[in-house]
Amino acid sequence: MGTTREQAGGAPAPGLARAGLETAAGWAPAGAPSYARAFQVVVNVEVEPRATVPRRAPEAAAEADRLWLEHARAAAVIDEEDVFLVHGADRDWVRVRRTAHTALSDALPPNGGGMIITMSPDGRRLCALTEEDEDYWIVVHEFEHRPTG
Repeated sequence: MGTTREQAGGAPAPGLARAGLETAAGWAPAGAPSYARAFQVVVNVEVEPRATVPRRAPEAAAEADRLWLEHARAAAVIDEEDVFLVHGADRDWVRVRRTAHTALSDALPPNGGGMIITMSPDGRRLCALTEEDEDYWIVVHEFEHRPTG
């Protein structure tokens, strides 16, 4: 798969730095679905979460983070170097690396209704952590194969 002309070394969207992510060197994939397209997949009225956690449960945020990591790894959203894509502050996707301190729930807004969409480095799969009503949802999606150049 090709790469964009723009290196994905920019800053993650505001708030993601609090989630314990490091910016990773490398290039964003050419032809990856835009953030807007990924957003539409996640907010689709017919979407079924892969897992849910009641937000009022004890340690709910930690459990949501654990489930996001479990499902992101199972769906190959995180590569062998702990790298994946997130929405960038000044572009669609930024390559980031998961650290021992990563907790995506820390980037969600305090009043609920937040969403963090992560994408595999090749742009083919996503895993989102989102707040829906009284629950955290983990949403996983695989985009149809796109022929290359």
